[in-house]
Amino acid sequence: MSNRLLITLGGRFLVLSFIFGALGIFNTGSTLAAKKKGAEPKTAVAQTGNSQLNGQLIANGLVTVNGNKAITGTTVFTDSNIAVDCAKGNNAIVNLGKLGRIDLVPGTKMILRFSNGLISGDLQDGKAVISTPQDVRVEVKTPDGVVTSNCAQVQQTSCVTPVAVQGFVQCVPVVAGPARVPVITRGFSPWWLVGAGAAGAAGIGAAAAGGEEGAIPAVTPSVR
Repeated sequence: MSNRLLITLGGRFLVLSFIFGALGIFNTGSTLAAKKKGAEPKTAVAQTGNSQLNGQLIANGLVTVNGNKAITGTTVFTDSNIAVDCAKGNNAIVNLGKLGRIDLVPGTKMILRFSNGLISGDLQDGKAVISTPQDVRVEVKTPDGVVTSNCAQVQQTSCVTPVAVQGFVQCVPVVAGPARVPVITRGFSPWWLVGAGAAGAAGIGAAAAGGEEGAIPAVTPSVR
C-alpha cells in the first residue's frame, strides 16, 4: 500500500508541476505581449510625426489646391500645388502654425513643401511672402534661382521673406471698355474729312521735298 501511495502522490505532483509550469509560461507570454502592445503606439507616433504636419488655408476668391477648388478651412499638406486665380481681390494664406504663414497674391502658382524647421517649395509664377519665426529656415526655388533666409544668422526673432518671379507684375485683369463711336452732328459733311486728308497729305509731301533744311525732326515717344 505504501508503494502505491507513493506512486499516486508522485503522479499527482508531476501533474500539478506540469499545470503550474504551463500557467507560468502563459503569464510570461501575456506580460511580454502587453509590453509590446504598449510600446507600439509610441513607435507609430514617432514614425508619423512629420506626416501629420499640415496647414490651414484661408482663401479669398478662386483658389485651387492640387487642381481642386478650395475654400477657407481646407487642410494643406506638404507638396500641395496651390494656385490663386488672376482677379482683383483674390489671395490665399496658408497658416502653418508654429512654422509661420505664406501669403500668395493673385496669379501665383506654387508647390508648397514644409517640414520641421523648414518652409520650401517651387514658385512657378507670382509672388509669395513667407513669415517665419527665428528657428525656421526658408528655401524656395524660382525660375530665376533659389531664395533663402535664416533668421538665426542675423539674430532676428522673426523674418519676412518676399519671394517673386522676376518680371512678375501684379495680376489685375484688364476690362475692355465700349468702343468709342464718333458722333456726326446734323449738317456735317463727310467731304470735309476728305479735303482735310488731302491737304495733310500735300503738306507732308511738301515737307519731304524740302530736303534736310525743311525736314521736321522725328519725335520719340517716352514711357513713364
